[in-house]
Amino acid sequence: MNKKIYLAILPILGLLLLGGINIYKKITWKEPTDGVTWKERAQGLVAVKVEVDSPAYLAGIKKGDILYSINNNPVENIIDIAKNLWVAESSDQKVIYEIIHEGDQIFPPLNYLSKKGTNIIYFFLALIGLTTLIIGLIVFINSKKPFSLPHIFFLLISIVFYSFQIFSPTGYLNTLDSTFYWLDKIAFLVFPPLLLHFFIIFPKRKKNLKNKLSSIYILYFPGMILFLAKIFIHLPNALNLKDPFILRFNQTSEKLELFHFGLFSIITFVVLFHDTIKCSNLIAKKQLKWIVYGLGFGIIPFVFFYIIPFIMGHVPSKAAELTVIFQALIPLTFAYSISKYKLMDVEVLLKKAIPLISSYVVIAIFYFIVSSQTKIFSENRLNAIILGILAIVLGATLFSPLKKLIQALLDRAIYKRSYKYRKTLLSISQELSQERNLQNLSESLLELIANALSLKYIAFLLPDEDKENTFYILKSRGGLPTKNPHISFDSQLYQHLKKTDFLSAYSLTEKKSLQTKFKELSSFGFFHLMPLKVEDKLIGCLGMGKKADNTFLNSEDWELLRTISSPVALALENAYLYNQANIRALELGRLKEYSENIIESLTVGVAVLDQRGKITGWNRVLEETFSKKKEEAIEKSLIDVLGQKIFQLLFPPDTQEGLRLLSEIAIGMPDGGKKIFDIAKTPLLDNKLNPYGTIIVFEDITEKISLQQQLLTSEKLASIGLLSAGVAHEINTPLTGISSYVQILQKKLSKSPHSQILKKIDTQTEKVARIVKNLLNFSRSPSKSSFYKVDLRESLRTIISLIDYKLKDMNINLDLNLSHIRPIWAQEDRLQQVFINIIINAIDAMPTGGTLKIGLSQVDNLAVIKIEDTGRGIKVQHLPQIFDPFFTTKGIGKGTGLGLSISYAIIKEHEGQLTVESEKGKGSLFIVSIPMDLDKTKKKGRSIR
Repeated sequence: MNKKIYLAILPILGLLLLGGINIYKKITWKEPTDGVTWKERAQGLVAVKVEVDSPAYLAGIKKGDILYSINNNPVENIIDIAKNLWVAESSDQKVIYEIIHEGDQIFPPLNYLSKKGTNIIYFFLALIGLTTLIIGLIVFINSKKPFSLPHIFFLLISIVFYSFQIFSPTGYLNTLDSTFYWLDKIAFLVFPPLLLHFFIIFPKRKKNLKNKLSSIYILYFPGMILFLAKIFIHLPNALNLKDPFILRFNQTSEKLELFHFGLFSIITFVVLFHDTIKCSNLIAKKQLKWIVYGLGFGIIPFVFFYIIPFIMGHVPSKAAELTVIFQALIPLTFAYSISKYKLMDVEVLLKKAIPLISSYVVIAIFYFIVSSQTKIFSENRLNAIILGILAIVLGATLFSPLKKLIQALLDRAIYKRSYKYRKTLLSISQELSQERNLQNLSESLLELIANALSLKYIAFLLPDEDKENTFYILKSRGGLPTKNPHISFDSQLYQHLKKTDFLSAYSLTEKKSLQTKFKELSSFGFFHLMPLKVEDKLIGCLGMGKKADNTFLNSEDWELLRTISSPVALALENAYLYNQANIRALELGRLKEYSENIIESLTVGVAVLDQRGKITGWNRVLEETFSKKKEEAIEKSLIDVLGQKIFQLLFPPDTQEGLRLLSEIAIGMPDGGKKIFDIAKTPLLDNKLNPYGTIIVFEDITEKISLQQQLLTSEKLASIGLLSAGVAHEINTPLTGISSYVQILQKKLSKSPHSQILKKIDTQTEKVARIVKNLLNFSRSPSKSSFYKVDLRESLRTIISLIDYKLKDMNINLDLNLSHIRPIWAQEDRLQQVFINIIINAIDAMPTGGTLKIGLSQVDNLAVIKIEDTGRGIKVQHLPQIFDPFFTTKGIGKGTGLGLSISYAIIKEHEGQLTVESEKGKGSLFIVSIPMDLDKTKKKGRSIR
């Protein structure tokens, strides 16, 4: 940016500063007013309008009243009213009017004077002026030749337009206020001739003025005369003139200024309109056309609806004041006209701005008409609020459809015959950018193209990958004559289609062979074909029939089709790929879901780790086993989820890599129990057998191990039972003889010193007999006739009564919890043997006293008896052996080791379970579970007692 531009901008910055001060003064300025519009007439000052709720309105002053004096000071003109109101306001005097009302003289007092702020239209005009100046500066600074005559003129027009829009005196009547006043007057008088001057030399200097350059400055003469008249009225000597003369002179000069503005604006418009018609340069003609539109919409309404009524002595309506809104179009069109480098697409902006502004104006005019004609809304403030709300609702409801209507009318006026095609292109471009579904996109495009070209038949054809030179109909509209979804092309015609932009029945007149082959397609309803290509690759074809009037497509139709062919082809290709990607995604999703369902359906726990050691898979079984939801485990380390102890069991240092199978690993559960698992670890491989994770399978074998132990115990018992039966049989015979001979000797040697020895022999013989009897009981199957209904609660009470003395003697507390359950099918004496064996063992385990708990309850269809002690407990290594025959932890001579073995066998006879839980030093818990409905599973023929 050179120094000349800086020097040119400096005074503009000064004007911007003054403009800002002027706006600030306007915001803070409040003028005293009575709320009446007074008009000088022959009979005096007549009230032509009284604002509702104004001081005059509340004092009873009506339209048509004549004002004679204020506070006994005669008033003859508007200036007198202003002076008296200013004096009263500044001195806090009460204002009393002398009024002639319907022939009667009245003296209504005004209790107060209202403060009248600046009209909102001023701020809108200031915004327009500021926008104009900014646009002028942007064009000036960004131009290659900023000091060329058109750019200098445009900058001057922008400055002058800014000045008369933004500068306005307030009423402070000081030096700054006078500056605002004279800047406004100078700019308002200079702008019309400057505008006309500009368009006389732009875009081309008029031929009849090329040799008469000096004569053009006569345009500024009328404005100079009006300016000198303004200076005259403000000279000191003018103070000697009477106020009525000064007022009438001032009113006349204002009317002449507006007449001057309107006349020059109309002349400028006529000159521009003439130049637009005569201009042969298409670019210049287009630019001038938009300037004519901008100047016509910006100035002509203001001239006809505001200036002319004002000159004729009428007060302009609110709607007439709103015509200044259109002046916003003037700077935009001017910027477009002189800028070779479009800083904005003004044409598009204007097409958007005109409907927008027009919609605002229509609604605003409607609002003012309703508010001025409907008296009910002028009576009080509440009704005014209601009117405002109704206006907002009306504006919100009507604005959008009204804007669309005006936009459509404007487009039709501008584009005329090409409007339908432009609308079609716009619709297609929107559809291409919004739709990704291939079927929906095809259907929408066919609908738009068919409606735009009035086609009978239209279809999208895509290549058939399985058949050469064949298309299939993706989507059609209009009911094609053929029902065959596949259309085969002649190879020569297919190759020609790949090379050309379009094919039709009349475009192949010089190629008879192709024309004959093309006619074969007419049976399918296609008379026009447009290939759809992406980078010379044929991705499809648009097949079209004749128009609705049975004619072929014309050149304008083909131009539209050529315009949309590439983007349509690209959109179809993208939609096809998008559709394929969706299909692949759905397949992958289904495959993933299928795999997850398989993993979730497994009866073993499965955990999947990635290469970082983070969990990526965690199935339902593991959720239940470790009480960890999948959401809690995913993306966490296995050590964080299962804990350090279990992690070390899974990954011991010596088995860190490769396939590993860990058998019978005991793992503590969150509920405090323990479970036994077989654990398999294997690498997770991709399709190239590269590992990218680890799969860990947890198989819960706790129940399996328990069943194996039970089976082993049962096998042991069965084997020992057979052995016991044989041993007992062999021992019983000699034992019976020994016992008989001892008894005979005892009788004969009763007084012999050897009688004591014989007694001991007899005692030991009885002991051996008991052992043999136990062995026989262990090996003997129960009698089927010994089962009957047994009340377990009473049976347990009977046993407790037998051992109660021993419990007290050994300082053992008894805790009974025997629920009422129905009788079960069982052998009472053998069950009592089981309970006695377990209770005796519990008593023996508490030599120093403790607590014995006996419970009876029903769980599902099982009778559950729990016998728990607080004794020494059983060592872990002994637990698997306690049901083995002859296994005992008691001292020599204190136990045979057959009690629990026999008890286990008895419970098995009742198809029940006998389990034990024990911890060294904390006691033992024996649980007996017997089916409640054993009688239903036993064979018929049992006796019932």
